[in-house]
Amino acid sequence: MNPEIREVLKGKRILFIGASGHYELAVKKAQEYGAYAMCVNFNPNAAAKKYADLGADVDTYVPEEVLAFARENRADGIFTSWNEVNLYTAAYAAEKLGVPFYAKKEQLDALITKDAFKRTCRTYGVPYIHEFFVGNRLTEADIAAMEYPVIVKPTDSGGTRGMTVLYSRQGLEEAAEKALEVSIKKEFVVEPYLRNGQLLVMDFIVQNGKAVLCSAADRSLIRTSENEVPLSIAFMYPSKYIDVIKEQAVRPIQNLITGLGIENGIISFEAMVSEGKLYAIESQFRFGGTHFYTLLEEEYGIDLLGMMLAYAITGRFDYYSLDRVSPEFKTLYACQNLQAYGGKVKSISHREEMMKLPGVLWSVMIKTIGDTVPADGSTAINFAKIGITGDTERDLYRTMDRIQHTLVAEDEEGKNLIKQNIPPEYL
Repeated sequence: MNPEIREVLKGKRILFIGASGHYELAVKKAQEYGAYAMCVNFNPNAAAKKYADLGADVDTYVPEEVLAFARENRADGIFTSWNEVNLYTAAYAAEKLGVPFYAKKEQLDALITKDAFKRTCRTYGVPYIHEFFVGNRLTEADIAAMEYPVIVKPTDSGGTRGMTVLYSRQGLEEAAEKALEVSIKKEFVVEPYLRNGQLLVMDFIVQNGKAVLCSAADRSLIRTSENEVPLSIAFMYPSKYIDVIKEQAVRPIQNLITGLGIENGIISFEAMVSEGKLYAIESQFRFGGTHFYTLLEEEYGIDLLGMMLAYAITGRFDYYSLDRVSPEFKTLYACQNLQAYGGKVKSISHREEMMKLPGVLWSVMIKTIGDTVPADGSTAINFAKIGITGDTERDLYRTMDRIQHTLVAEDEEGKNLIKQNIPPEYL
């Protein structure tokens, strides 16, 4: 535990804008440093509220409500992650309160939606996938210009919600409607679908204006149908494509970060490598679901999450030197997406046994008792995220399989919802 960060956070009241299961580690970290943790979101059943010192049912999509809560409860700092809309709420509330927040509205505007992200990539020379269409209504001319296969997706929704892969003209209108249903801006984008590519994520730390590639992971995918976007069962660290990332993406991304005036914080980029070329897909100006900060603490002893919490109080981000940080980890890690069948969760058991399995480092429960897992094939079926280490890739997959056979989440009829979907050939 960093003594300087402890001195900063001790006795401070931190408002977490969001309370999903992703916040469990952040809330506990703040408390370990002596802070008072407050969590807000609209869901009375939100998982992180049971760990917080104070939880409240506040709609985080209504910035004025969050600001009023922050003032009433004397928040000394604001933290958010794992949701794009909440970034805007946090930036607004922090400005009104006069407390630090690493992201400005104009920076978010340049990064969050897929069409804005593409424009930003064009400006700074970051390689990206060109689109056939962006908008809310296709014309016959738009359709005639498309080359299949294509992927249809909302411009402003994370994960795989609202996405469809098409190999012909058939189903295009239905795919557009599916994307529009989950889009906040009511817009969708149609892009070429690159087959036989590797999806990956690149994580950067920005400290006093200098951006450092700190980690990179390859997505391990399984396909449920031809038209559904493949789901990630895990993120595997370190990426096998670090050389490609360094050659084609690092310098343009550093130019993007500098050009947008980003001084401190964390920012990740999802991308695909296809036929030796890298294409950026979208960015996350926040921690993503991989919780890569846990791996930096394991690999380098750098408490990045603690740094982000301390920044929320002081506006400083130099509690550790990043000179030793490299994405070329000496140890193999994985972030498992533990997935579930559709149904309402009545009970969860054997988490403690799961945590004692060799190689398991940490876990967060995204779903909790009373939640309903949708049967929509999107990332909303992710039940938990689990950090794993091992000597070989096969060790990692075998640990994932043991986890799937250990944790139990029963629905109202006593059925175990946890999917046991690690492909046998991986084991």
